[in-house]
Order: sequence, then structure tokens, then C-alpha cells
Amino acid sequence: MDSRAIIGLFFLSLAACETVPKTLDPVLFEREIVTLTGNPSVASSDRQIAELLGRPDLTEGQRANAVFLRAEKRLDARFNLPGALEDFDTFMALQPEDTRRATAERRKLFVTEEIESAQRRLARLQNLSDWFDDKVLMGDVSAGAVRYRTAGLTPNPAQLYLLRESGFVCDDPGESDLQVVHQYGAARDDVEGAVWCDDPSLS
Repeated sequence: MDSRAIIGLFFLSLAACETVPKTLDPVLFEREIVTLTGNPSVASSDRQIAELLGRPDLTEGQRANAVFLRAEKRLDARFNLPGALEDFDTFMALQPEDTRRATAERRKLFVTEEIESAQRRLARLQNLSDWFDDKVLMGDVSAGAVRYRTAGLTPNPAQLYLLRESGFVCDDPGESDLQVVHQYGAARDDVEGAVWCDDPSLS
């Protein structure tokens, strides 16, 4: 074999090595999953899992685990259940032989019932707090934030926490002219200094 052929094979093998995708270290992945599992905020963990799933170096098994975790967290928090339904489907498509498949199938039935119940409630007259919770369940936190802001009513503590974590409520030191969240009735410690963010990215 002449020198040109040898050089050609060298560069071909080098290019092949460069195109082989790297995979995320299993230890680092498990550490990330543990952190996400312990995150009490479904809104922030939802964003973080989306970022994790955006990585090109996840193995199929890692992607399935991240999707399953997001589905479970969404279901537990009644947060974007249509998204949870899609996540369970994605998980089963990625890992059809996984021992958690039966669990995913059961969860899907429960999620479907929850979605249908919420849709029936939303079709009727509801108070703002219950309506907000059902909009969150259906994956529309933004609409719930707009309604609370327009009404001038104060969300309950759990709803306020979610709105903060979702970027709709900010903490103001009293130097801005942003609309305050609490306008009527007795004040609560958790709502002191809370304002509606003009830009959710400012939270």
C-alpha cells in the first residue's frame, strides 16, 4: 500500500472517530437525576429536565429515565398532565421491555381520567382558585397567571409558590412600580413584597 493510501485511511479513521457521539457519564447522569428527584419545585425541575433531554449525548436508557421522572413529577403535582401522558408514551416507545412499563400503563389510565375530569370542570362555572388549579393541570400556567393578575386577587400559598417558580411573580424591594400581587384583605408573610413580573424571565 502506497503512502497516499495510508494517509487516506488515517484521515478516514480519524473522521469516523470524531463522528462517534459521546455519551453522558452514567455517574453524572445519576447525580443529576437524584438532584431533580429531590427538587420540590415541579416548575423548575420541569425546565431542568427539558434542558437535560436537550442534550445530544444521552443514551436511549438515560433519555427514557429522564422522561419517566418528568412524567411522574407532573402527575404527582397535577402539573401539565397532557405532557405527562406524552411522556409515558415516549418512555414506553424508548424502553418497551422496561419493568416500569406496567406502571406507566396504569399511570396513563389515571392521567387520562384526571384530564377528562378537569375538562368537564373547566366547562362549568368555577371559582378562580379551582379554575387556576385545573388550568395548571392542563399545562396552561400562563392563563392562570393572567386571570389572577387581572382579577387583583391573591393566589393561595401553593399557587403563589408555583407562580414564583414559573417566573410570573417576582420579589420587589419596593423600588419599582410593578403591580403588587396582594391587593385586598389580610396580608400574608409569603406574599409580602410579591409583584407581578412584566417579564417572566426576570424572576
